[in-house]
Amino acid sequence: MARTLLRFIDRSVGGLLVRALAAYDGLRSLVGGGRRPPAVPYAGGRAPANILVIKLVGLGDTVLMLTPLARLRKEFPRARITALVTPLSVGVLSAQPSVDETVVYDVFGADSGIGGILRIVRLLRARRFDCVIDFEQHFRMTSVVSYLTGAPMRVGFFYTGSPRKDLFTHPAFLDPDGHMVDAYMALLRPFGIGSDRVRELEPIAVTPEDEGVVDDWLSRRGIGADGPLVGIHPGSGIRAPVRRWGAEKFAEIIRRLRRHYGATVVLTGGGDERERVAGIIDLAGADGVYSAAGDLSILQSAGLMARCDLFISNDTGPLHMAAAMGTPTIGLFGPNSPTRYAPVGRNNTSIYKAVDCSPCIQIHRGRIDDCKDGICVKRITVDDVWKAVLDYDIGAKGRRAG
Repeated sequence: MARTLLRFIDRSVGGLLVRALAAYDGLRSLVGGGRRPPAVPYAGGRAPANILVIKLVGLGDTVLMLTPLARLRKEFPRARITALVTPLSVGVLSAQPSVDETVVYDVFGADSGIGGILRIVRLLRARRFDCVIDFEQHFRMTSVVSYLTGAPMRVGFFYTGSPRKDLFTHPAFLDPDGHMVDAYMALLRPFGIGSDRVRELEPIAVTPEDEGVVDDWLSRRGIGADGPLVGIHPGSGIRAPVRRWGAEKFAEIIRRLRRHYGATVVLTGGGDERERVAGIIDLAGADGVYSAAGDLSILQSAGLMARCDLFISNDTGPLHMAAAMGTPTIGLFGPNSPTRYAPVGRNNTSIYKAVDCSPCIQIHRGRIDDCKDGICVKRITVDDVWKAVLDYDIGAKGRRAG
């Protein structure tokens, strides 16, 4: 309910604010002689000293954002990079060397309402940023926040008819037919940074302390280095249950992994997914199958994923986390398109059975249909996934080093 209301406010109030600020900016530009920012202000010239990046929605999108952030850090090693994020995604960035500071915008908690927005804007204006990069695809309010920081350079996406375009000094057209990590890299072009298609993601930095927690978690369950370790993420967060593959199908894959490879299987998830994970384990049989749901933090989960020989997941954030850690992945897609969100890297597979209404999620348009049926993901069979598992032949590869 809160998220639906937030989307409504973004479309209505956010739309009005965008147009009002765009009109004000146009008048100010006219009075000032119509000056426009240079096409590539930092190419071969003064490097930016203070950069803000904005990413409020999507754990997986935050993982994809790490790759352009690493490139920014490499290009401008002395710049201070601040990230405006939400409580859900802040963990991904907490140990990342490309980020100096995170500012948490708790839109459904302490920062809800107009007062929260004003607090965030005041805080950001005080930082006096040289430039802002808005990694959101369609939210009007993030373009408003970008503008209100007062940064002289503002980079962000727009799509056909999007009013966001007018609040950025360097708007970037969002190609709906390209992968999102490549779209994120395209936001760096105004800095004189070009890129080929991304073939490998920047890994999530995991602290030694978090690695130790993973060691302890595995040890207490007697999970050693013998035989392959397979991770499975059967959830998709509370907002997208329609993306979930069937519980009995996951259970059958687990049974086959146990019979064919003698694999140890760990199911991941948040605290709110414990019940679903426990149900799948009951269906599969508990021997050699473990639940990590709610046990590990974001960084600890990334550390666990890095030790897996294979990771099977619905189309959701942990799929991209595993891919970023270099683990072979099998992604199960339904309402969303793997054209935009397939796991990036070597040895990754996407399984997708499109239907007439696919894809019904088009984030660049702000379109997220509330489908209740999920007929697309239901079309994926156990044999489809098992064939992909056999293609990896995880038994020949053995346990990955921790």
